[in-house]
Amino acid sequence: MSSNPLRAASVGALLLLPALALAAPSTGGQPSLRLRWSDPNLIAPTTERDFDTQLTARLGRPAFAAGADEATLAVTWEGTPEQCRVELSLTRSAGEEGTRVIESPSGDCQSLVSALLTVSALLVDSYERSPPAEAAPVVVAPSQPAASAHPPGSPPPPQARILLSVGGALSSGFVPKLEIGPAAAVTWAPYGPLRLGVAGSWFIGHDYGEGPGLSLDHRRAALFVCGMPLSRSLGIGLCGNLGLHHFEASGTSLPRPEANSSTTWSLGAELRAEWRLTRRLWWVGHAGADMTTRPLYFYYLTAGGDAKNLFDQRRINPVLLVALSLELP
Repeated sequence: MSSNPLRAASVGALLLLPALALAAPSTGGQPSLRLRWSDPNLIAPTTERDFDTQLTARLGRPAFAAGADEATLAVTWEGTPEQCRVELSLTRSAGEEGTRVIESPSGDCQSLVSALLTVSALLVDSYERSPPAEAAPVVVAPSQPAASAHPPGSPPPPQARILLSVGGALSSGFVPKLEIGPAAAVTWAPYGPLRLGVAGSWFIGHDYGEGPGLSLDHRRAALFVCGMPLSRSLGIGLCGNLGLHHFEASGTSLPRPEANSSTTWSLGAELRAEWRLTRRLWWVGHAGADMTTRPLYFYYLTAGGDAKNLFDQRRINPVLLVALSLELP
């Protein structure tokens, strides 16, 4: 029986179609991968939606499906805006298959976006090409930023920083009236929860008594050490301090008739709060009390030469400091 060559070629092509379909990679089906985005500290320079859009553009096909339950790519942002890292974890229904941690050498979050897209594209592509029973192949992050050598889930390495603070202070109990004056502090954070620093206050002087009366100035300098168990964008901790108080008087003597100045020491405890306003600016506050080691008493000499007792210092004296702080790396 004679055969039509065109018909034979058509039949042959039809027979080859199933084989070609099996050999070609699947790019047009519905994605079976779900995205789980986590940014608890609000440090990510991009959003979940923008990340999905950019990754889809890079792959040339949708990367994720909202209702997919076969596998999940988890993207977790950790650290601070200055010490930023991102962790990627690919999990199938059978369990976790691989985790990658990416850090920027400079610590800047924005520089991680390009590397995040590259590593995510490789993970998605390897997932789609590998059978469900096989583990995802090892993916090496690009050299810039380099993949972190820290174990998954561990906090980023601590980085020392300095806070320069300028503000105001209130004090009560060291002199007859409530005191107010400018204050400044320098705080060193060698690692996460620890704070070491020095603070100074220059309280505005007041006049007391009748002429010649007593004009009294008070200055305070203190060394402090703090533990900050809560030290993220809003941190709270407890401090101890050692204070030196200097008093100067005119028109009288303090504490002996021939003297016009005196000093005393104090020990104190304070609560410290830190609130991040921007990347480098913080509000910092101290609220506590100083306990004097040697309470002083104040008096002035009348025109007739008689000593008039004006005020006895209290043993425990409340102190408040509020300052705007600049963070130095």
